[in-house]
Amino acid sequence: MKRRKPKKFVKVFFVIIIIGVIGYVGYLGIKNFLPKKKEPGEVQVVQVTNSIDKYGYTLEDRDTELFKKNFEELKELLNQEDYDKEEYLKLISKLFIIDLYTINNKLSRYDVGGLEYVYSGAVTSFKSVAQNSIYKTVENNLDGTRKQELPEVESVEITDVSEYSFEMPDESKEDGYRVKASWTYKEKMGYDNSATLVLIKDGEKYGVVYFNP
Repeated sequence: MKRRKPKKFVKVFFVIIIIGVIGYVGYLGIKNFLPKKKEPGEVQVVQVTNSIDKYGYTLEDRDTELFKKNFEELKELLNQEDYDKEEYLKLISKLFIIDLYTINNKLSRYDVGGLEYVYSGAVTSFKSVAQNSIYKTVENNLDGTRKQELPEVESVEITDVSEYSFEMPDESKEDGYRVKASWTYKEKMGYDNSATLVLIKDGEKYGVVYFNP
């Protein structure tokens, strides 16, 4: 007596396999379009998402909504042939402060914010001062596991912009602008909340050459 082949079972089995394969391939396809989450222990990578090439200003994926808003306003302003210089000075002063004092998105004490808005001849000294002051206690977050509470700037107000003559280290004078600013945080942690900045011409742009909180 011949044994019957379980044809129905075989068909059902292959249908299940085919559905499973199609489902898995579809999942992989959708997964590739979803934003990748940074898992604890994974090395954090910062990516540039926008830029104003002529001036060397960049926007990164880690930047806050406040920073992004002001950056877009700056980009739109600089696209104008004859832009408002005072508005430009206000925006770069805001971006400088937001990036410098929003520390919860920085990777370590060496990852100092706001340097794109600093006068090129003062970047090294400014970074050193920041690393040994407001960034001194910032814990490493290269693997995304930091638990330390750090500040995030919530708003910035520019209260005054005026012409100013700045004395350089070699005692020469540079015409520039003095900007007074105040800002708030999402949570109060005892960080600076007001400062005076001096900006002078730095090639195609202006840069912060003096900062006194």
